[in-house]
Amino acid sequence: MKCKVFFHQGDELSLKTRVSRGEAWIDESGLHVKGINEIVIPRSNLLDAKLFRMHGLARVIRLDHKQGRMFLSVVRFMVGQFASVNFFKTGTLHTELKAIAKTNISEAPTN
Repeated sequence: MKCKVFFHQGDELSLKTRVSRGEAWIDESGLHVKGINEIVIPRSNLLDAKLFRMHGLARVIRLDHKQGRMFLSVVRFMVGQFASVNFFKTGTLHTELKAIAKTNISEAPTN
């Protein structure tokens, strides 16, 4: 399932952060986010996915992976930097990402 998203790669997200728009989907190779460029995060690199409410307004996923951190949210529409977030589809995407990350943690070798 492809969905329209806004996303930002970086350590923090605030109201002043310039986000990018694009499409995201998950397949057997991992999470794909296609904006100006396509970003592919392999399934094995996903570490954690947290869902939070940004300023009480919108659901946003904070995705930690081996290369850093990404924030993303499924949107209904986006005009400039204003976005109407799809509450339920963002939750569904979070659930899928969390399940992949949990699988990676359980498969990690312990010393």
